[in-house]
Amino acid sequence: MHKTIPGLMLVLLSACAGSGEDKAGKKYHEGDAPVAPAKPAGSLQVQIEDREKDTSKVTFLWTVDSLKYDKTFNDLPLMQNLSDTSLYKVLWDAPNSVWIGFLKPNRDTRYYHGTQDGKSLRILWVPSPPQRIYQYMEKEMGLGDAIRNFEKVTRYEKEIKSGQIIAKFIVDLRNATPEKVGVYMEFGGVRREVDLPTPAGTKPYIMAVAEDHCAVGLELEDGELEDIYQVKVINGRMGYKQIKTVK
Repeated sequence: MHKTIPGLMLVLLSACAGSGEDKAGKKYHEGDAPVAPAKPAGSLQVQIEDREKDTSKVTFLWTVDSLKYDKTFNDLPLMQNLSDTSLYKVLWDAPNSVWIGFLKPNRDTRYYHGTQDGKSLRILWVPSPPQRIYQYMEKEMGLGDAIRNFEKVTRYEKEIKSGQIIAKFIVDLRNATPEKVGVYMEFGGVRREVDLPTPAGTKPYIMAVAEDHCAVGLELEDGELEDIYQVKVINGRMGYKQIKTVK
């Protein structure tokens, strides 16, 4: 999810982008610091509420010996319809250091980091986790595998109800040339079409994240996926968002 496409300039909208990777003995490196999962000094519980809403409530309950700490974040957008084992991963990179990575509806990730300083525990949202951390969690632990396993199609069509409107929601790849493909979108009489450049070695795709939500992007030669557009119907209105720019 963090790999750079040749010929592609990525406009960053999320917190945890990066590029490049070094893999040796199933450990990811940043300088001379390999990731080696540690035995936790305590225990961590993750509680999730309001999963069906646009933003969910996530509470971390962390205990180390006699120390107890809880922290709640009320503004975490989570991908729906995933089990906990697919939705988030927990990595202890030291006995008193823990990383928690979540999948968001836009198919990106958000990370939190818990640390102990003497008698003090704390967990914070980390906009830019170290490369070695997010690579290990995404490549080795499988955070994001549920997304990568979604079916890739060239046309999505489904009759849905949104707000008071019942209509076909259509996302279609059409009018392809060697340089680009048209992304056609339709719902409730509203039609849009935008271009998606297709650099050499890439293959365009559509993935249905939910019945009213599609991701449109490019598959690289090595199988990595980069979403370029999000297309969604909300309360009877269709809209799209460009999350990365292809040049």
